[in-house]
Amino acid sequence: MRADTVDLRRIFGKDVRYTVPLFQRPYVWNRDDNWSALWEDIRRTIERAEQAGRTGDAVAPHFLGAVVFDGTPYLSSNLETRQVIDGQQRLTTLQLFLFAARLSATSLAHTRSVRLLRKFLENDEDLFDRNKNPDHLYKVWPTNTDRAEFRAVMQDRSGDGRLAEAVAYFRKEIDAWLAEAPEPHERLDTLVQTMREHLRLVVIDLEKHDDAQVVFETLNSRGTPLAHADLIKNLLFRNAEHAGADVDRLYATYWAPFDQDEWRTEQTTGRITRSRLDVFLTYWLTMRSRREFTASALFKEFERWLLESSAPTEEVFGELARYAEIYDGIDRHPLHGVEGRFLYRMKVMQTSTPMPLLLYLYGLGDDVLPPERRQRAIRALDSYLMRRAILNLSNRDYNHVFRELVGAAAQQPECADEGIIKALSALQGHHRQWPTDAEFRTALEQDPLYSRLYRHRVRVLLEALEDELRTDHTEQLTAPVGEHVGTKLTIEHVMPQSWRDHWPPLEDDPLEGADRDELVHTLGNLTLVTARLNPALGNMPWQDKRQWLGKHSLLRLTHGTLLNPPPSVGLSEWADDWNEHRIRSRGSYLASLAVVIWPSGANLLTS
Repeated sequence: MRADTVDLRRIFGKDVRYTVPLFQRPYVWNRDDNWSALWEDIRRTIERAEQAGRTGDAVAPHFLGAVVFDGTPYLSSNLETRQVIDGQQRLTTLQLFLFAARLSATSLAHTRSVRLLRKFLENDEDLFDRNKNPDHLYKVWPTNTDRAEFRAVMQDRSGDGRLAEAVAYFRKEIDAWLAEAPEPHERLDTLVQTMREHLRLVVIDLEKHDDAQVVFETLNSRGTPLAHADLIKNLLFRNAEHAGADVDRLYATYWAPFDQDEWRTEQTTGRITRSRLDVFLTYWLTMRSRREFTASALFKEFERWLLESSAPTEEVFGELARYAEIYDGIDRHPLHGVEGRFLYRMKVMQTSTPMPLLLYLYGLGDDVLPPERRQRAIRALDSYLMRRAILNLSNRDYNHVFRELVGAAAQQPECADEGIIKALSALQGHHRQWPTDAEFRTALEQDPLYSRLYRHRVRVLLEALEDELRTDHTEQLTAPVGEHVGTKLTIEHVMPQSWRDHWPPLEDDPLEGADRDELVHTLGNLTLVTARLNPALGNMPWQDKRQWLGKHSLLRLTHGTLLNPPPSVGLSEWADDWNEHRIRSRGSYLASLAVVIWPSGANLLTS
């Protein structure tokens, strides 16, 4: 490659087209991180030039960074054409700044500056067919996603996107700065001279043997770092281009949605914040490669998989687009039903490791894996995760477990549910095993869940019990869930944690309630109430609390197992008192219910 330091006259002063390949990311620079710093650098350089004009000193040039160009095989005019391999954000921003400066010059009727700035923005129309290629007018031509807005902005039409915001920002700053000067026209002259002579870029021109992909990857950390998705996009489209494919068709057919904001929004998985697209690609690649890799290795692992699989590029594009629709569908699954409630619990408990397996299961389609079999597989996953969560078992091996389950499901896709259930049932060891009915029941009945588990685990347990208690005759199909703040239910201790105030021990208790401090945290003593009702109940005596719950609660969990005896308990005077016997009886009943909601593998296989 050849590198040279040049001023903007060498870059924009000639008739040339710098085209940004469609496979590069959209324009992402913004005011706080980029525009304000660029303007500050330009302003200081201009003011140094003003000072030099008064003193006769030389003006030290300001270095703006580097750009990388490659030759392009597409020649459709007499204009020199270069492809922007790196530096598109910087080049585009400079064009937006120059256009804003021209608007300021036009408002001051400074025709000389308008003419000079125009030469930095537009090509000589005699060198191309304006009717056939109107966009050859522009020195810089951005990637597909930004072209319509760029065209509108450069034609001074209104817009509300990021490119229009950049022009508005620069125009406001330039106008305010010019207004500070005693002679705005002289200051504008100095601005134009500075843009032409005193701003420098390092231009790296690739030669025939240079690998543009390697250069692109090496330099991507400058400016706003590229997401792994951008590197993957670049790799796929370069492969397609080298194979002679119609890259515009591939982009429009498969990739265009990925450049929309919904895929570029950031989200947190574990302790890492990444774009939603990077997260999806990680799940998809884990499903396809069944290998473990870190988030930072996504691109390299994708490159490795692509090389080993020898999959045709268009086939990869098509598969990514199809699974993106599946991922969207999973993300937007309604809350009711087996799948919806499982996905809700995954979200609340911040468990994302099953997602590659879910992509695989939904990717099979109903014609391969019938919906009832898919639901049975999901019930198994739900049971595995919830049983381990209630027993407070480690989740550190989940990545390995769910990769193995993809392999188990793939052995016989048409009965993937059976493969998953058998594989889960065969897991051994503290970090992997699927707890038995007896282990699950013991934890539910005896463990102080509230004090030992994260609150959200206890809440989703109680929500699931409430759902199971509801019938076709109940008003709501599902209980309000924790992510809906307006209807969020909170955990209430029926016998309060500070029970000594109004809850004397049983008369025949030789230990005078010594075991209550743990018992009050067990499942049998917990229910759900609204966030407003919870503090009102406080530590009040049972008779008062019973009236408040009866008046304000609509939950079957409260009315069907607390204010009234559970179906398995025949005490007519149940509601007259709340003590250790009631707590244990209710806990036993709710534990039986939980074993039905989250069954064992053996029960699932025979259901």
